[in-house]
Amino acid sequence: MNIIVRTPNFIGDSIMMLPALELLKLEYPDAKFTIVCKASSKDIFRDKGIDTIIIDDTKSEKRGRLSRVKKLISTLREKEYDLGILFHNTFLDALIFKLSHIRTIVGYDNESRKILLDFHLKIDRSRHYVNHYANLVNQYLDNKYRSLPAMHLHSEASKLIETNTTRPTVGFVLGANTKDTRFYPKDLSLALFNLLKTEELNIVLLGDKDDSEYNVVYESYLMEQESTCQNLSGKTNVSEFIDAIATVDVLVTIDTSALHIAAAVETNFILLQGKGTSAFSLVQPKVSFGEYIFEGGNMIQDKDAIAAIEPVVIKDRIIKMLKSPS
Repeated sequence: MNIIVRTPNFIGDSIMMLPALELLKLEYPDAKFTIVCKASSKDIFRDKGIDTIIIDDTKSEKRGRLSRVKKLISTLREKEYDLGILFHNTFLDALIFKLSHIRTIVGYDNESRKILLDFHLKIDRSRHYVNHYANLVNQYLDNKYRSLPAMHLHSEASKLIETNTTRPTVGFVLGANTKDTRFYPKDLSLALFNLLKTEELNIVLLGDKDDSEYNVVYESYLMEQESTCQNLSGKTNVSEFIDAIATVDVLVTIDTSALHIAAAVETNFILLQGKGTSAFSLVQPKVSFGEYIFEGGNMIQDKDAIAAIEPVVIKDRIIKMLKSPS
């Protein structure tokens, strides 16, 4: 049996989709799986028993988009797929699967695409994202399964992080102003690192290339304070980012993709919570560890929500977490 899965576009969403993928693998243990995803998400599926990964670049830019759609359809037609699961909810995704001659197409009824689906459900926007993806599969399977499979990401010891056995390693994803209202302000971040300079830590600065603008400032400050620091922002691909998060002892993050990676590799984390793109109750990791700091309940402006978190509160949570037995 050949099964093809179109993943959500974002890394965090794709991680939350993993229990649904595990349900499919439980139900069809001998099936061959193909994943269609964005290039940024492909490393999530390391060691997941995936036979083929196809990169969907149809929306990379407007120019030449039609030719890229045709190329993707041609690629999908090369293999006869018995079942296609759509975890991305656009009309175009359903049309691509339909034109690719996939025998049975399963997805949520969105953007008036019901006519293209062989099995469809209405979207319940109040459902947790993990349940949202798993529910689609389970309903198709006549609600055969009662509980969610564990969410786990394959990881390896990071080759980029210089660990010191006598010092704990703390990773930071604090963002920059490209993160809109979600980044932790520069002055507060510097105040936090000032509080941490006497704590004998290995500090690892993580993030994408946009975060480098602020992380180089933090790196320079930490080096001046003779703190042990590595700046890896903009220097890792996704698999290296996953391995880095798996290697640190504690991750402090404003970013939910990093948050879900930490949850999936069992790294203790502290989320600095501001205004997100989704209700937090719908994306909060379903794990028993980790902490969430939200102090912005009385703030009127979105930008002030995360700024209400005092650096000393973060510092105290880090030290407490490092001292707690794992």
